[in-house]
Amino acid sequence: MNISEQPFYFRATIYLLLAGLIVAFLILAQNILIPFTIAVVFTFLLLPVSRKLEQWRFPKVLAILVSIILALACFVAMVYFFYSQVMSFVNDWPAMQEALTTKWVSFQQFVSETFHVSKLEQQVWLKTKIQESAATGGVLVLGIFSATTSFLASFALIPIYIFFLTLYKEKFREFVLLITKEDKNDHALMVVKKVSRVSQKYVVGIFLDVLILSVLNSTGFLILGLPHAILFGVLAAMLNVIPYIGVMIGSILPILMAFLTKDSISYPLAVAGICFFVQFLDNNFITPFVVGSSVSINPLTATLVLVSSAMIWGIPGMILCMPLTGMAKVVCDNVESLRPYGFLLGEEVNFREQEHIQDKIVKRFRKPKKM
Repeated sequence: MNISEQPFYFRATIYLLLAGLIVAFLILAQNILIPFTIAVVFTFLLLPVSRKLEQWRFPKVLAILVSIILALACFVAMVYFFYSQVMSFVNDWPAMQEALTTKWVSFQQFVSETFHVSKLEQQVWLKTKIQESAATGGVLVLGIFSATTSFLASFALIPIYIFFLTLYKEKFREFVLLITKEDKNDHALMVVKKVSRVSQKYVVGIFLDVLILSVLNSTGFLILGLPHAILFGVLAAMLNVIPYIGVMIGSILPILMAFLTKDSISYPLAVAGICFFVQFLDNNFITPFVVGSSVSINPLTATLVLVSSAMIWGIPGMILCMPLTGMAKVVCDNVESLRPYGFLLGEEVNFREQEHIQDKIVKRFRKPKKM
């Protein structure tokens, strides 16, 4: 008797147990799975580069190495840019600390006059909270440092993963053909190509989106005279990669900077207005144009995936969750038994219409039979 013939409660228990085991595996093996998943996404991104180099008569291994070196060069340039901006921020920290002290004194005066709590009582309360936080702060910092060190060690394997995934791409193609029925080979290859295109389109779109938002944010902050406008503009654009939460954090940081360094409340409000306007442009014009509907996931699914990914893989999970969900939706949309789940993940309203569209896509990618 197979599992489909078992009572509902038995099947539900089995499925829940299986889901729990999968989640436990994802958590325990995250130091291996996170870098490998990043490598898979960037392998899809770099495949066109290595193919183009091979067309220019580069040897296969050299073409893969050059594509990886180009990607690493871009990453190093980005790290150097942030390092220079952060060092400039650190050099201005004493002046900012003085401004922060002035703002804190004004805040204490406001609390004292409004809520009738003396400055001494505020200081005692703040000192108590700092001591309570210090008791667990050391353990927290040690845990963060240990996790960061472990992740960076695993991160160094990403170029190696990319190299071998690209080198053996034909082997993976043959593997797909071997595990599918002969009459389904073309369909299976079509699904793999669509997953690859979703990954490529999403990553390239995100890079373009971050670049455009960096220019818009930095320009607006420079016009207002916000200190370290470029740093906060680029940081807000990069945090935008994290759905929902990243937008909020990326907006709060420059607003706080304006509050600390400017005397008038109009400056923080102006910074907030710029963040709101740029986000409006991004949601309605930039993202639909540069990213498109490559990851057409409905907001409910996106929120659930974001929260669960953050619980399992932390910040890397929040960044990776959308492209991975988009890939999963492509697979569901193109596998007959999984199409209802693809419909549930996406923004489609009419399942029958979506099924008809998928049939048309399959026919378009299907190769003509040889005579």
